[in-house]
Amino acid sequence: MVWGGISAHHRTPLYLIQGRLNAQRYRDEILRRFAVPTLQQIGAHSIYMDDNATPLRARLVNAFLQQAGVVRMDWPSCSPDLNPIENFWDALERRVHDNHPPPQNLQQLWGFLQAEWQAALIIDFVFVIFTQSNEL
Repeated sequence: MVWGGISAHHRTPLYLIQGRLNAQRYRDEILRRFAVPTLQQIGAHSIYMDDNATPLRARLVNAFLQQAGVVRMDWPSCSPDLNPIENFWDALERRVHDNHPPPQNLQQLWGFLQAEWQAALIIDFVFVIFTQSNEL
């Protein structure tokens, strides 16, 4: 699994999650290291958007985000079509497919993902997210 965060003017590093992601790993490896520092850099108007995966909605995670002062956007359960972040992941997948040969292994796929993550302009991702969301 891969995690990355974007806003109109910021991008986190892309992070490869190896093994199962549970609430504690999500808090420690993603929220503490990447998400919260980026949200603090963006400022008080930032809103954190994720999906409804069980580890991301655990009490431990909710308490951490509340303590960190993070405003989180809520989504109805089982509604990936309503979440614009899914459009972002689709766009990244298309960029890898369009610009690279089929990967021979996971290490090569990870390299392609990182290359496209760095090469893409943030505005391209933001445009894809919100134009596809408006089509719903």
